[in-house]
Amino acid sequence: MTATPTPDDVLITLPDFADAAEAPSALAQWRSEERWLPLAAGGRLFVQAHVPAKPRALALLLHGMVEDGRIFYSQTGKGLAPFLAERGVLCHSPDLRLRGRSEPALAPGLDYNQTQAISEDVPALLAQLQAEHPDLPLFIITHSWGGVLAASALARFPEWRDRVRGLIHFAAKRVIASGSPGKRLAIDLLWDRIGRLSARLLGRVPAKALGIGAVDEPPSLHADSVQWMRGLPWRDHDDGFDYAAAAAQHAWPASLYFAGRKDRLLGRMDDVRAFARELGPHDAQLILLGKSAGCSRDYGHNDQLTHPQAHSDHFPLLCDWMAQRFDQ
Repeated sequence: MTATPTPDDVLITLPDFADAAEAPSALAQWRSEERWLPLAAGGRLFVQAHVPAKPRALALLLHGMVEDGRIFYSQTGKGLAPFLAERGVLCHSPDLRLRGRSEPALAPGLDYNQTQAISEDVPALLAQLQAEHPDLPLFIITHSWGGVLAASALARFPEWRDRVRGLIHFAAKRVIASGSPGKRLAIDLLWDRIGRLSARLLGRVPAKALGIGAVDEPPSLHADSVQWMRGLPWRDHDDGFDYAAAAAQHAWPASLYFAGRKDRLLGRMDDVRAFARELGPHDAQLILLGKSAGCSRDYGHNDQLTHPQAHSDHFPLLCDWMAQRFDQ
């Protein structure tokens, strides 16, 4: 697989990975552990760890909005994190603050914003993971808005860019540029206006009740995300930090971007490409997951990670991309 310096091209054919390395006998033994990360601001983050017997690499898996770390794993051992653990990658899949099993749970009077996620939680999660095996290569894998949080943290703390061997983004975008009726209904009306009204009345955005997600969202995090999705500059809403300028001042890690052919709103190929370009010139590869690229199906937004066929369609490609960078 040949790297490209800019995110302008799409790999249209997925290679065949049916080789001996994928045989069940060659897969590593691993165990599941429940871990916790105490926060300086109080409370603690729940971290689901998938730990191979002999780790070869580390990966922090960051979820997006209206979801938690379970987008990367199931209780029955399915999903990307167990898949990677079988291949020697120690995975941490946290529930970000006020989501999932992290403590405290979201309740009236509690709030959380993007600046806290970017400046406090993401760096602390990276430090927790690397401290366990400081000699192993470190990767970040994201879904949807998790990619924005990860990129913002690396822009704000460039020292982490030197430590991160690569980033893998599933359906990551900062701006939703579509002017389609679907965008006006789902984003402008439901997510933005009804979401903001619900946040004022209930102290949360009730994603579960609205049928738009698995977990509810804190008011300030929701409000911050809306501003960026609308296309406002990539600057911090609290202190004005210019993430775009900071990203351009230091080399960006190699990055692999996935977009689903059926994802026509939350992770459109055009928006994923625009996100990659916003990070400046870097070793970037974009892959559109669909039948025309050799996949068994056309993928949408969440099923890039959750569909059983992902294990044979593109998870092996991701592992190959990571393995090429283990010893760099």
